[in-house]
Amino acid sequence: MNSWRICISFARASCALAALIVLMAGCNPEKVPRLGKVTGTVTLEGQPVADARVLFEGAQPGEPPSVGKTDASGNYELYYSRGHKGATIGDHAVYISTYEPATDDNPQVKKETIPTKYNGKSELKSTVKRGTNKMDFQLQAGEIVQPDQPDPKAKKKKGE
Repeated sequence: MNSWRICISFARASCALAALIVLMAGCNPEKVPRLGKVTGTVTLEGQPVADARVLFEGAQPGEPPSVGKTDASGNYELYYSRGHKGATIGDHAVYISTYEPATDDNPQVKKETIPTKYNGKSELKSTVKRGTNKMDFQLQAGEIVQPDQPDPKAKKKKGE
């Protein structure tokens, strides 16, 4: 009879724990705005661009950006934050870059292969809507400036 009571107590505790987990799952402390799922492909001169960061600036001032990385076929998917796919609803400036500075983990700089008009001085814009958005970027050749080097078109001041 004693083992029966232990089983009932364990069952009650298990039910209480399961209910607590369900309640906690619904109480996400991170406030996430409405997002639209964003996927697509990045190509340069018709060829897929691998290992490029695709960044959509926040649609409203103060909103964090959404970021994705292309795979070997140039495909990407945006993430708003950990566990939240997509980008905020609205108009975004878009930046695409392959540049990665040297770090302690990776002392080798990864050079920029994307023209400046798509990253540092991006001309790209996209509008994210509710639901699923497929946004392909077909980039064309242009001037490439390495972020760790001075812009060759920048005018030098007197005395430099």
